[in-house]
Amino acid sequence: MKKAPAKMKKKSMAKKAIPAGAKGKGVSKLPNEVKQKMGYTKNADNSPIAMKKAAMKMKKESMAMMKKSTMMMKKASAMQMKMKSATKMKKK
Repeated sequence: MKKAPAKMKKKSMAKKAIPAGAKGKGVSKLPNEVKQKMGYTKNADNSPIAMKKAAMKMKKESMAMMKKSTMMMKKASAMQMKMKSATKMKKK
């Protein structure tokens, strides 16, 4: 039996800044995908800063949802207490 060849990992190149002057003018007009393949710009989705911002945004959203759900639970329990007391009053 032959073993399948191991997949080679693609080495990530260091990203270059877009050059100034006439060369930079041409590069800046290219689509982002082409610039990324050429190694000029880093994909924003993979940058640690973008990932941290996304995580912080998710944390804020989840905290807001938790606050809303606690408020709703408090309201629901208050309503239940009112209904229980109202049914007790009717029974008497």
